[in-house]
Amino acid sequence: MTRILVTAATGTVGPHVVRELRSRGAHVRAFVRDPAAAAATLGDVELAPGDFDDPASLRRALDGVDHLYLSAADGHRKVAHETAAIDAAAAAGVKRIVQLSAMHADTASPLPVFRWHGEAEAHLRRSGVPAVILRPAFFMTNLLMVAGGVAHTGRLGGPTAGRRIAMIDIRDVAAVAAVKLMEPEPATGSEPETGSPAGTYELTGPAAVTFADVAAALTEATGRPVQALDLTEEEARPRFAGAGLPSWLEEHLVGVFGVIRAGGFERANGHVEAITGHPARGVGVFARDYAAAFTPADQPV
Repeated sequence: MTRILVTAATGTVGPHVVRELRSRGAHVRAFVRDPAAAAATLGDVELAPGDFDDPASLRRALDGVDHLYLSAADGHRKVAHETAAIDAAAAAGVKRIVQLSAMHADTASPLPVFRWHGEAEAHLRRSGVPAVILRPAFFMTNLLMVAGGVAHTGRLGGPTAGRRIAMIDIRDVAAVAAVKLMEPEPATGSEPETGSPAGTYELTGPAAVTFADVAAALTEATGRPVQALDLTEEEARPRFAGAGLPSWLEEHLVGVFGVIRAGGFERANGHVEAITGHPARGVGVFARDYAAAFTPADQPV
């Protein structure tokens, strides 16, 4: 049986990857910093305690592993962490790496997270390990960052200029990752062409939607009116600055909305359905499943 190591197993997408793999009968090992917390999140799964900055722990975690799901937390150490894991996987004879990247990843990007993803991708391609790179669009769960405000005010604001966003549910990203982790190894090495057996896949939801569409879905899901409020960049920037975010994240989020206003997330595709066999979840499904987060605590959902 293929043995799969999942990094960032308690992060945003990682827990869903673990669940998807286990539902398919895979042998899963989770690379985690805090085993007790991970056990509470992941349940009865094999844990490999360690840290990307600890080479010995990476070697132990990769011992006997066939395939690796690679993701490290965003931040200034992201490239170093993913590079260390790639090098350790190559040394351990790992046969396939499925890397979580991002749409618009580019070593020349002015936006820090997209640049870091691009640099990590480039290192993976140079490694010679057969690889699949997943580039999802804007996560629907990013909306949870403003869920409290929506619950309090009934308004969903963003500097989108009314542009459409092919946002994706992270559960669909995880499902694609699980399928690719369980596929047999390709006959050749890592190839960058979209849709190749070991290639790069841009992943989106089933359709591109506006914030007004999201507000309508939240209205239906929560049973209370939610209004979309289109902010200018000047109106939005103080909100980012006042949110207590790290400076790199504030810079990135401001830039991401610039990409949205330029139409950079408008194109939806069918890769999720083609790979997993089921359609990607729409924003209405997300709104229903996460309705409680957008609803005042004293109001039943």
